Amino acid sequence: MDIGLLPKGKTIHFVGIGGSSMSGLAIMLHRFGYRVSGSDREENANLRAVREAGICSAVGHRSGNVHEDVRLIVSTPAIRKDNPELLAGRTRGLPVVDRGEVLGRIMGGYAQGIAVAGTHGKTTVTSLITAMLTAAGLDPGASVGTAATSDGGNHRMGSGPHFVAEACEYHRNFLHLRPSTAVVLNVKAEHSDYFAGLDDTMDAFRGFVDGIRPGGTLVASADCARARTLTVGPGRQRVSFGAAADADVRAEGLTWDDGRPRFSVTYRGEKLGDLAPRLLGRHNVDNVLAAVAVGHLCGLTLDDMRAGIESFGGAPRRVQGKGTRNGVQVYDDIACHPTEIAATMDAVRGAARGGRILVVLRPNSYVRVRDFMEQYADCFAAGETVVVTDIFAGRDTEEYGVHSRDLVRVMRSAGRDVRYIQDLPGICAFVDEALRAGDTLVTIGPGDIGSVGETWLAGGCDRS
Repeated sequence: MDIGLLPKGKTIHFVGIGGSSMSGLAIMLHRFGYRVSGSDREENANLRAVREAGICSAVGHRSGNVHEDVRLIVSTPAIRKDNPELLAGRTRGLPVVDRGEVLGRIMGGYAQGIAVAGTHGKTTVTSLITAMLTAAGLDPGASVGTAATSDGGNHRMGSGPHFVAEACEYHRNFLHLRPSTAVVLNVKAEHSDYFAGLDDTMDAFRGFVDGIRPGGTLVASADCARARTLTVGPGRQRVSFGAAADADVRAEGLTWDDGRPRFSVTYRGEKLGDLAPRLLGRHNVDNVLAAVAVGHLCGLTLDDMRAGIESFGGAPRRVQGKGTRNGVQVYDDIACHPTEIAATMDAVRGAARGGRILVVLRPNSYVRVRDFMEQYADCFAAGETVVVTDIFAGRDTEEYGVHSRDLVRVMRSAGRDVRYIQDLPGICAFVDEALRAGDTLVTIGPGDIGSVGETWLAGGCDRS
């Protein structure tokens, strides 16, 4: 594939190549025949995968990483403008493009582009659609924000007509995409470090929908008031999904088995068939309906879709069951926003075996804690024990005057059983003392917080 950014034989340099999506894009370009190099600030699994693919990648950002044969630099909003590699490129007059433009160019090389957007659920639905199309024999290409494709990667090289991409709204990244099918799962307040408010966020989503190719389709939630307001232009159609009575794709006769749903799927009143996904939680019913809507547009019957949907065990760190030890179930989730945390907790409660639930929470980003401080308490029920540790800074450049202790104070005032423990060894020791057979441990947040559950499953803290 020729993405048209520069002639093959010239080098494209990725600043931040170890990122969750950047690494996959770099490998795809390499396999398309481009010369690729890159760097990241520290070693990680994505960087190792990039090297295993044959791409020269450095640890640490230095101007010398931008070799003489580099003709184009790919970056993301997470990279500081004073990054030495960006400065070196600009000094040489090299063009610098956003990773979203590269993703858009790749999507443009496929006959059918499917872009999945929304404040929450993008990774799961992108992965689910990819699994569904793959199992149906359509061999899609894909770009996902985590290692969630059928072969455990964050991308898929497909020879079929479809390309499925996770479409991120941050910095209006998804405006680079021109999909034939645009999925909008929901629109909520988020990323206040960039968006001026919900009106600004909605303006971005309207721009995303306006980018649908002629003859294309918007697949939108019927349960999200903001998604319902999104309209399509002439020559394009709209399909809705959800629990609302007027949704095109609906789940009927919903029942639960150990937290997992069973239901019939209807399309505009006509029964398509029955499904029993492996995914936990009510929110995943809507995620499955979104995928079914896309599959229907791709010409698949529910029988065609069933194997992919029912074999899909979920994206990593999305209500992920990690195992059981001494009668204690362990789950892990990367949930960042209170809405996501609440959905995770609902799913875990549905799968719990009647014992207590102990939560270890690493809040994600100072700006998010500042904006949603009062909403965190609503994620947890009376009787659940919550351990809060230090905030994960992520791409924040300041602390906005908030600390995890502030969050603990607000949650306690709302009657929650919550405590602050700063370090992982201290958390593990508390977990060891607190857990009993029949309990459930759930770790929530970015970074290494999932290691608490892994430590428990491995036998608990080493107290020697």
